[in-house]
Amino acid sequence: MNWILVYDKEIDTNHSVHLTGDRHNHIQNILKKSVGETVQVVVPGSGNYIFRIQSTEDNSTTIQKESPLPEVLKPLEIRTFFSLPRPQTGKKLLHLSGAYGVNSLYFYATETKNKEYWTSPVYSKNSVSYLETGLSQTGNSRFPSVIQERTVSWKHFLKTWQGTVLVLDREGGNFYQNIREQNERFEETLFVFGPESGWKPEDLLFFEESKFKLVSLGKINLRTEFAYSALLHQLFSIRN
Repeated sequence: MNWILVYDKEIDTNHSVHLTGDRHNHIQNILKKSVGETVQVVVPGSGNYIFRIQSTEDNSTTIQKESPLPEVLKPLEIRTFFSLPRPQTGKKLLHLSGAYGVNSLYFYATETKNKEYWTSPVYSKNSVSYLETGLSQTGNSRFPSVIQERTVSWKHFLKTWQGTVLVLDREGGNFYQNIREQNERFEETLFVFGPESGWKPEDLLFFEESKFKLVSLGKINLRTEFAYSALLHQLFSIRN
């Protein structure tokens, strides 16, 4: 945790925040900060700030907003689609999304996926906490939107997307060439990740009939989280 995450609703009229639990422990035991010293704070939807430690007790730390910081990370204005991944993979996808500040993630259960994954806390009560770890790592202040669609057909969703659909597949076309053709209009593009077992022949036929482009991040098989990390890194490098 490089940044302390504080929500705007937690800041009182004196611009102070009373921290307990993990955030207090991190300041005291990891950062080893004392009264009078400063910490970096990210406020989702607002930005990055310097807060100064006003007081400490055994179980709490009070910090006060002092000054804004320049934006440390320009969020990635992209939308991403995932064939419902295993919960352990889902955790990593949420963390990476929070770290890079993507616009949104869409989770859909394609025909090959285990619908029982929906019952995992990763896709319910714990989703926000995994996004928060990403924000705390990089200082990104945009909170991604997470859409979990359990009833609508994933093919119908892709077919009705108002923009470009790029399907990630190792047999697809050159990634950079396709991105250049998009003129970096990432906000109009949906990046589609399929099941780790690969797309079925009928899926590939659907993509062809729908005129969706297949693009490749390389000619090797990657686990979903590694492929997603590779995509985010390349897009981030292009934008920054």
